[in-house]
Amino acid sequence: MMRFGWFRDPDNIVYSDVNEFADHFGRETGVQNFREKLEEFRDNPTKEGILLKGKKRTTVKLFIPDLYFEDKPEKLLMGDTVWVYMGEYYPCHCVYWPREEEQE
Repeated sequence: MMRFGWFRDPDNIVYSDVNEFADHFGRETGVQNFREKLEEFRDNPTKEGILLKGKKRTTVKLFIPDLYFEDKPEKLLMGDTVWVYMGEYYPCHCVYWPREEEQE
């Protein structure tokens, strides 16, 4: 169960450039084609998010906070982009795409 209050704590969030984050994180978790999956989810998000299973006994959740927590009147900084969640014992990654890539 993801708690909105946990995401409000800036100590729990890491803002990650997709170019520096995706390939390394995909290798570390064993999620194949991680960057492509991030981009697919960004282009076709669902309210509840999706789970990705890695080969290293790892599961990550991709979600967009503004959709997932749509009932909350407060919005999170960059809550309209893809976030990668692995549980409250790990930092959550807020993934962003550089502006020139967004415009392509």
